Amino acid sequence: MNLNKVTNYLSKFIYDPKVCIMLGSGLDNFTEIISNKITIPYADIPSFYQTSVEGHKGEFIFGNINNVPVLCAKGRFHYYEGYTFKQVGSIIEIFNFFKPKLSIITNSSGCLNINWKIGSLMISNKIIDFSFINSSDVQTHLFKKNKYFDLAKDIALNNNINLNEGAYTYTIGPSYETYPEIKEIISLGGSAVGMSTFPEYLMCKKLDLNFIIISCLTNYGAGIQKNKVTHDEVLENADKSKEIFSLYLTKIIENIEHPRKLKNK
Repeated sequence: MNLNKVTNYLSKFIYDPKVCIMLGSGLDNFTEIISNKITIPYADIPSFYQTSVEGHKGEFIFGNINNVPVLCAKGRFHYYEGYTFKQVGSIIEIFNFFKPKLSIITNSSGCLNINWKIGSLMISNKIIDFSFINSSDVQTHLFKKNKYFDLAKDIALNNNINLNEGAYTYTIGPSYETYPEIKEIISLGGSAVGMSTFPEYLMCKKLDLNFIIISCLTNYGAGIQKNKVTHDEVLENADKSKEIFSLYLTKIIENIEHPRKLKNK
């Protein structure tokens, strides 16, 4: 990918987004509430990559949420598709070009806490790298929380949105984890597990972007319940959560210009 070619092309359609959002599997219904939409398929962008996973259409959506300009990436790339971590993080590089106040990385992930409800949301306070790509040991990455992290938690509280807080665990995929792997991840403190987000987090950290990570908990990890985990189940449960997910992101966007800590109820 030639970043200059990509951003020069996108600059014809996109200007000054305040919030940039990476949408995870099954969460792209959020773009339906965007007004004055401009849709830019990845296939139309010179030298850009293409998506290949169901639930990741592959297009940028630019428009407004209550008069706040937003840019959504409707489709991400994955390491298991053959992309490098840098290539997976290329959408974050594009976000950075437009200098948003906040980047929101979302995903659909497996829930590892039986006391949390499927369909609820989780904000990450750290990432556990369970990929073993760069090390034979498990690596834990703690976040330096920013003002938007507090804003996101307060918005959930003030709007009666069920928001959990915990550690997102990254695995390579594309196969779902085995039950022994799930048990080990739980023992390491993992609260949710998925096959994305970590490379994008690393790019956010490299570029010193303000970010938050929001997971939609679409299924329990393998072995926690008797039923087999499938991608269709993930997409189906993500769709069921679209209203609360969209409400939550909308409230964050509405308050982006004033990220002071909200007054709790």
